[in-house]
Amino acid sequence: MVMTTPFRSDFELDEEGLRKQTHFLLNSGIEEGTGVLIPAATTGECPMLTDEERGRIFRIVVEETKGKAPVVAGCIHTDTRALIKLATYAKEVGVDGLIISPPHYWAPSEEIILNHYKTICKETDLGIMVYNNWFATQVDISIETMSKLAELPNIVALKENTPYIEKFHKIVDTLGNKIAIVNGAGEQHEPYIFLMGAKGFVTGLANFIPKTLLKIYRVEREGEYVRARNMHRKITPLVDFIEGGESSADGIARMKAAMELVGIPAGPPRPPLTPLDERGKEKLRKILTETKLCDKLELV
Repeated sequence: MVMTTPFRSDFELDEEGLRKQTHFLLNSGIEEGTGVLIPAATTGECPMLTDEERGRIFRIVVEETKGKAPVVAGCIHTDTRALIKLATYAKEVGVDGLIISPPHYWAPSEEIILNHYKTICKETDLGIMVYNNWFATQVDISIETMSKLAELPNIVALKENTPYIEKFHKIVDTLGNKIAIVNGAGEQHEPYIFLMGAKGFVTGLANFIPKTLLKIYRVEREGEYVRARNMHRKITPLVDFIEGGESSADGIARMKAAMELVGIPAGPPRPPLTPLDERGKEKLRKILTETKLCDKLELV
């Protein structure tokens, strides 16, 4: 699951809040075999984090996890050299793997993408999950390019965010026996992507309803896709609200608002992102109250 990054009211990193958040997730059932913690990635507002802050976040999550769940560090950077420094520190503090996207800002060519990952793989032996975040890179990594990346020894997984369901099906058929392919679009595409052969799905909603998402995942693993679909339909209004802002970044503010409503430290999103307004919070409170969840929520 992709973790949000808690901030104080002055927008500084809330280290104590991060420790509490990590324990909440572990105590809710995210552990080796059922889930992975991904700090300081897109949902963690990585574009607004300094490299020093990312390192502190990695260290805190590893310290609090104590090996109970794998920690995959969000190492998303356009500068390959800076990313290598971040990956080196991540290994030093004990993370289990890295999630790395192609460089962004300029739409990268295949040559740039391959050079980025090849250079990183020479400098770390940690397993790498490729993050196909086409919305940031302007490129939906092709199956041909991903096949070349899968030949690199460090590449062990793909967070596939392609908007094309037929492409997801083809990439699972092509590479599913070589690397683990995960549904990067999360709840919106479940359980259909799991049925295609995904090994799991990335979730942001697990920041505040982890037991519900873990239940859906377990039901999918048991092959009960109709039951999983019916469970998913119950949370569709909540998923639609979280993902339904004017900007794709609004989902972060809405997740953080939901966390605060259930008593989990989150704080505001960092500028230029804006927090959910009071009218939105009341709508969110109503949805949380009316949605049938495995999590027993006590709204504050």
